[in-house]
Order: sequence, then C-alpha cells, then structure tokens
Amino acid sequence: MAVRRPRIVRLLSAALACAALGFVIWVVPIRDRCWDPRAPKTTHVSVSRQPSSCILHLRSGDVEVDATECARLTCEPGVASTWSHVRVGTLGWLLGLYALGTLAWAARWRALLGLAGLDLGLLQAWRVSVEAQAGGVLMPGGIGGDALRVAWVIGSAKRAGLSSPTAIVIASVVLDRCVGLAVIAGVASTLGIASGGLHAGPMALVMASIPFAFVAGIALLRWIPMELVPWLTRGPVGERASPILGYVRAPNAPRAIAIAAALSILVAGVQFATIRGLIFAFGATVTAETWVYVGTAMVFVVGAIPALPGAWGTADVAYVFFLGLAGVSAGTALGVSLMYRLFWYVSAVVGALLYLVRARDLDELGAAPSPGLEPRP
Repeated sequence: MAVRRPRIVRLLSAALACAALGFVIWVVPIRDRCWDPRAPKTTHVSVSRQPSSCILHLRSGDVEVDATECARLTCEPGVASTWSHVRVGTLGWLLGLYALGTLAWAARWRALLGLAGLDLGLLQAWRVSVEAQAGGVLMPGGIGGDALRVAWVIGSAKRAGLSSPTAIVIASVVLDRCVGLAVIAGVASTLGIASGGLHAGPMALVMASIPFAFVAGIALLRWIPMELVPWLTRGPVGERASPILGYVRAPNAPRAIAIAAALSILVAGVQFATIRGLIFAFGATVTAETWVYVGTAMVFVVGAIPALPGAWGTADVAYVFFLGLAGVSAGTALGVSLMYRLFWYVSAVVGALLYLVRARDLDELGAAPSPGLEPRP
C-alpha cells in the first residue's frame, strides 16, 4: 500500500521541515545564556561554567568571572547543561511507562479490528503495532506504520482464508487514528482547564470541541438515511465507501468504539504523564501547567504533518514553542522532544528485531506465517 505524494508536495514538506529545524537551531542555545538582572536584556551572553568560575563569551572576547559574580546572573540553560543534570533513573521508569502505552494502543486497535470480523490476539496486535512503528520512523507523519498494519492484516486474512476487504481494514486504522486524536484532545483540554483554568484561551476550547465533533460525525454516519446521500452508495465513490459505511454502521460498532475510547484514555494518560515526567527529569520548573497538556496535544497534531520522517523539525519546533508557553526553557523543551523521540525509536528497534526474528524463523521453516487471525462471529 504505497502512497506516493506529488513532487511539489514533497518539496514543500521538506522545505517546511528544514525551516523548522533551522528555527530550532537558531532559538535553542548550546551554552547557557545569562544576563545581569539589573541590566537590560540586551546583555544576554553565552556562558561556559568552570568548577570555580564561569567564562562570559562576549563579542569583544572571553571574560572569566568568579563564582560569586557568576551566581548573580540570571541564566537560561543551554543544551549542554540541560543534559548534564538529567535524572537518568527517572528516564528508565518513563521508558517503561511508554512501553505500557504501546500495549494499550495495540489493545485499542484490536478492539476496532474486531469490527472487520477478525479476532487478533493482544500480543499479536502489539507485535504488529511495534513492527509498524519501525516503518513509521522511516515515513513522514507515521503513514508508513499505518500502511504496514493494513498490509499485514490483509495478507494474514488471505492466508487464513478469511474475507477482509481492504477498505474495511483501512477504516479500522483510520478510526484508530481518529479515536486517538479525539480522546487526546479531550483529555488535554480537561487537564489544561483543571490545572490552569482558561489560560490556554480559545485553543483549549477548540480541543474540547474535537471529541464532540467526532461523536457527532459517527452518529451522523450511522443514522443518516443513505438515500439522502446517494453519492456515498453509488458509482466509484460508493464502491469504496460502502464497506467503510458498513463498518461504522455495524450493530456492535458503538460498543467497539466505546472500548477503544476507554483504552485511548489510558494511552493519552501515558503520553501526557511521559511528557510531564520528562520535564521533571530535566529539572525544569513549569509556570503554566495548562500549556504542558494543551501544548503536547498540539505537538501530536503537528507531528502528524507529513514532512520529514519522524516529524524531525516540525515536532521539535512545536515542543519549543508550546512548552515555552508553559515556562520551560528552549533547551529543556528540545531535550524533552529528543528524549520522547528516543523512546519511540527504542520501540521501533524492538519492532524491527521482532520482524527480523519472524522472517528468519519463516525462512528456516520454509512455511507461510501463522496468521494469528480467526473469524469473529
């Protein structure tokens, strides 16, 4: 299921990502950036710290001052000092929490996949999901991972002799994304308003409206008489849309979507807790808690833009901007972005290894893979 974008779109996406990366490089200081609080902010200078002094990197040349004078400066931590004070033990716990989130994510997709008449075991769904993450790392916006999930299910269904139209399987993946977005937006607005009132302004209210819009859209697709929208049931569009409409209008769809939404609350909770934990691990102080959650949700939305693979540039600039509204320094925000991406890459590496093990075992056996799919009554 290869998706090839027009050349101009690829060029614009690359330009956007490069501009974002350039902005991050320009904004985030490598060394600490300090200034005398009694002087104008135009006195900002880069500072290198020594055991008993610090060096001010002035335009006129480097100047060394003693520890007492250095302590009087107000400083914004740079990348070097941000990483030097990170709590390594906390990172280990957060990686375990992130791994728990991948299991909940797989369970959510498994619940939605059941609507396609396929029963996939939880561990098998998790394995396919983390294997797909390896593809998501290599493709912009994570579309590579979604394509791999669709291809695996369709291939396994055929080997098991089951009927699974491509449109229905794609619908399960799309619905998985939509449920995730709606719940993340709802949880973000709830946590944001609970922690800081309406300081996030219209953005928190827009976030709060997304879950209602999602529910209204599902209800409309389920209950609207199809004769009122004949273009959805006839012709080329109807040929492709009919399986998806059947998927959403199935009698057990509300129950499956409700289960997926409940699991998505756990997924969103893990993601927000991981980001908040990373801010703590880097020793940052938050001044506007509401922007941690509303801003993180916006980062996830921005990260879905198909620019560079892994959302390099676009996600980083979003972290720097929105966590900056929460009072987190640019260096720390970049550290949070890179560490969260590292967690994603660790999960992707695990998925890639599982895929290689599967391929090796199948090659040794010279047999077709066990599909792990059964028809659901």
